[in-house]
Amino acid sequence: MTSVRDLRLVVPAAAVWSTTIVGLLAPSAIRTVVIVCVAAGVGVSGAVGLRLLSWRSVGIAVLVLGMAATAGIALSFRVAVIHQFPLHDDRGKVTVTVRVVDDPVPLRPAASGRSRVRVDVVAIGERAVRAAGAHLVGSTSEWAQLVPGQRVRVLVRVRPPPDHTMLVASLTAVGTPTLVGAPPAHQRVAAHIRDRLRTVSARALGSPESGLLPGLVLGDISGLDDNVREDFRDAGLAHLTAVSGSNFAIVCGAVLALLALLGCPRRYLPILGLAVIVGFVILVRPSPSVLRAALMGAVGLFAMFSRRKAQALPSLGTAVIVGLLWWPELALAPGFALSVAATAGIVLWGPAIRDWLWDYRIPTGLAEVLAMAIAAQLVTAPIIALISGRFSIVAIVANILVVPVVAAISIVGTAAALVGSIGGPGGFCWIIAELLARILGPALWWMVTCAGVLGGWAWASIPVPDGVPGALLAAAATIVLAMGLRRRARIGTSARR
Repeated sequence: MTSVRDLRLVVPAAAVWSTTIVGLLAPSAIRTVVIVCVAAGVGVSGAVGLRLLSWRSVGIAVLVLGMAATAGIALSFRVAVIHQFPLHDDRGKVTVTVRVVDDPVPLRPAASGRSRVRVDVVAIGERAVRAAGAHLVGSTSEWAQLVPGQRVRVLVRVRPPPDHTMLVASLTAVGTPTLVGAPPAHQRVAAHIRDRLRTVSARALGSPESGLLPGLVLGDISGLDDNVREDFRDAGLAHLTAVSGSNFAIVCGAVLALLALLGCPRRYLPILGLAVIVGFVILVRPSPSVLRAALMGAVGLFAMFSRRKAQALPSLGTAVIVGLLWWPELALAPGFALSVAATAGIVLWGPAIRDWLWDYRIPTGLAEVLAMAIAAQLVTAPIIALISGRFSIVAIVANILVVPVVAAISIVGTAAALVGSIGGPGGFCWIIAELLARILGPALWWMVTCAGVLGGWAWASIPVPDGVPGALLAAAATIVLAMGLRRRARIGTSARR
């Protein structure tokens, strides 16, 4: 029987990831990597043809070499296209037409009044060009209200793109943006729902809960208080307000837990989970980061609810390969590494943690949601330490404390967002949405309190050495904390018996 630890596509995924990293960090070396991989693959295949080796012994090596060469060739073509783009070597000012790709992100400090937004350049002057990605910095007051899919014509100053990216330029708006047409219908609907939820939250809830609800439901943290945001980060809860793979797993897991409690047959849960993910992607806007997170969330749900556990890791490997071939920049993105690690944790250890929770008579739906959160935290802590040089002492405890209310907030909050978007302001649906938001007041207060108490301690998030030593230290600390929680749970169970 095939083991759950099936590495047939994990190893090729690692090869694609490594090749892409080399191509982004040292573009001049990618040609050498491709030549070496192709030559080695041809040599091994020739040895098989001469019956010096068997496919069974070298098949995985040929697959790895082939995937690495494919990734290198694909990246080389994309880099060549970027270098040939008209703006790549331009400097000075030019009028461009851009398509907004993602929500504008305010630059720090907020007093600067500037935001950065990811855009696709679709025209230079009056000449249409093939869409190419760029970063654009402009006035927050002029760009904050734009939604993905909106086209804008603006005078910009062109600068070189950031290193190790697939962008053609960095742009700074020096003129007032002019709207060109309207955004796609689905983006207008999503913007309407998000705006209504912000308004309903502000009317029904006090601060800071009113800014937290849109973040938990739709990943919209534009109204979240800076102090609360910092508490969430120190408590290890920041992933709940960001559209990440683990966030998708928690949100969709909460919905599936409710369906299970309502008697939905288990065999239908994977299909319903995919339907929830598709709907959630439409609601929070399908930017590349959201699609990446949805891909990882789907793999995590597949691992938790599928009876064919052996397919979980190959599915993760496939997701990594597809993601990197489509968006090579993900290879160096911390969010991608965290998403892959969280999903791998859910795949490898989620079922075991869930079964362990079952032993302590935790209800099935709650056990599955808790298992996802715990597994994701265990494996991402070392990566967070590697990236940020900090380790959250309270992350596992904080996530365990808030996961039960996350399910309620996700389901009821989504209902409030959808219902509140129907009809005009002050209508019947508006009143129902406000009522639903008020019902969530205690749950939101609990989450803010947990983040404030646990994240507010001076030692909640401690500095660790930079790089690999910090990651190893964080891994050791996570293991110790997990073992301590397990030992305490066993003592509690023995005492009850």
